[in-house]
Amino acid sequence: MHRFIPSPDDPAEGQPDPEHTAAVKRWATEILNPPPDSVITLHETACVDPGCPLVESVITVFDGPGDTRCWRFTRPRVALTKLMVRQTLETPPERPAAGVDSAGSLQP
Repeated sequence: MHRFIPSPDDPAEGQPDPEHTAAVKRWATEILNPPPDSVITLHETACVDPGCPLVESVITVFDGPGDTRCWRFTRPRVALTKLMVRQTLETPPERPAAGVDSAGSLQP
């Protein structure tokens, strides 16, 4: 289980870096080469369920209406590397059964 606990001496530690987030999106674009009108999002969620990672990052690609692909990482976005992104995006994506909103959240 990964535990990323910010240092009390540095409240910015572990916080998303906009440049790193942009880099992850750029890597995903380079690797996937999606259509020009596709939208790529990167977000992270926390989970308190047993056996669930504490933080999960998700890259979601919206290629068009009803065409959504997702890849999950069991770590915060600040810990993602280009190699991790490449290896994960080379695997088959998840295709959500329910609709996914513009924030990448599953809708019932």
